[in-house]
Amino acid sequence: MKVLRRVLPFAVVAVATLLLLYSPDIAPERYTDLAAFFRVEMKRQGYSGFSVAAVADGSVLYVDGFGKDGSGAKIGPETPLYAPALAKSMAALSAYSLVRERRLSLDTPVRSFLPWLEFADGSGGDVTIRHLISHTSGLSDRSFDDAHPSAPNLEAAVRSMIAARPSFSPGKRFQYIDTDYQALALVMEKATGKPYDELLNERVFAPLGLKSSSATAPFYPPLGSASFFALPLSRPAISSGFGASSGYVVTTASDAGQYIAFLLGPEKIGHGPVSARAVPGLFEAPVRGLPYGYGFYLGQQAGTRTVFHDGSLDGFSSRVVLWPDRKAGIVVLAAQSSLLQSLFALPALTGGALRIIQEGSSPRLFPLGRLYILLAVVAVVFILALVFQIAGALYWTKEVRDKAEAKGTRGPIRFAIFRCWIGISLRMGIIALCPVAIGLAFERAVSWKILMQLEPGLAAWCMIVCVLGILRNAARLAWIRGPAGFHR
Repeated sequence: MKVLRRVLPFAVVAVATLLLLYSPDIAPERYTDLAAFFRVEMKRQGYSGFSVAAVADGSVLYVDGFGKDGSGAKIGPETPLYAPALAKSMAALSAYSLVRERRLSLDTPVRSFLPWLEFADGSGGDVTIRHLISHTSGLSDRSFDDAHPSAPNLEAAVRSMIAARPSFSPGKRFQYIDTDYQALALVMEKATGKPYDELLNERVFAPLGLKSSSATAPFYPPLGSASFFALPLSRPAISSGFGASSGYVVTTASDAGQYIAFLLGPEKIGHGPVSARAVPGLFEAPVRGLPYGYGFYLGQQAGTRTVFHDGSLDGFSSRVVLWPDRKAGIVVLAAQSSLLQSLFALPALTGGALRIIQEGSSPRLFPLGRLYILLAVVAVVFILALVFQIAGALYWTKEVRDKAEAKGTRGPIRFAIFRCWIGISLRMGIIALCPVAIGLAFERAVSWKILMQLEPGLAAWCMIVCVLGILRNAARLAWIRGPAGFHR
């Protein structure tokens, strides 16, 4: 019986793994058109819904929407969704247009427009507009609250930088923080005398005909969802009065397609925020040697120059990837936020779409949705096992006592107590250090609240397992050291 209790959880997980591996797959071996690719892969990747736009040869090739948003409404190409992956490039494009008109200079100190900007160590005078655009201001969100949710407006949000202590000199190193781009928006407001939402409409939306895009906090914001082991949980977006330049831009797949079409084929558009000849400059690093351009990461993929950005907020995630030399690009706007989907599914979706555009076909992707199901099974089995172990703490204690009685020594009891304390310490350490470890991996300050927002299923599983493990060991300690304990 004891062996069965130990083997049963592993047997359940093994059976679930085999069923998921060998059950029929709805996906073809290869895709040859974008519609089938996105329609099928939306389900296989565990998404509730998203919209997409693809560009080839500098023109919009494909626009569509699939699934549902957090309210259950069907997503189409004209469905407004938050597009955090596009927000920074739109802000940078606005600033770039002002630089081209000589109304701004990349090397102008930010204090020329924000004279009160002084960091906690007295520095700040060397920070320029170039540093804000390239995320090289010297600040990291470990020294101040980069989210500052209580800020009533843009200037109040940027003033939170005053409490920060720089981690390095401006221009020396890349450190991604949203407040850099909020400061950029405030600088543009001071330079033009116009609110940022009006400025963005004038310099990006209107010239490109993006009639369904907005940087104004909507009265009824789109509703996204979190992913609890691939089950969508409605998650209301928190409207931001200051975050349009760092993420809170609302757009549609149709508008997003027009936007990236301009970036990839500006010569095909008679008018735009900047001239066609100036557009390639957006894909160059303002600070030489660093991997960030004007609101885009810069890199290489399969020997091809790649420009991309990801973004997640309040139940929404998105990714845009451009291949300037091929004049091809793809943007995915998902009404769902999940860390695993952002790390694996979104890059796979955009990569597969490029293969279809450029090569004519793409193999089916790894089914992340099935992995979520397996993780859910493992989580349930693990949690139930811990619950039964807590309930069986008295039985476990009796076994330890019997072993000690048989040997005539307190050694087994002392070892059992040691094991319990080690178990409690390890689980408390996991609770304390898990956000720190993930924060180091992503170079961002992370809390359990953020983890619950990014991946609620896995975060809740980790927390529940740790708490139940502590309770199990505490129950065993209580029984083994209680008045009925073994004494010699």
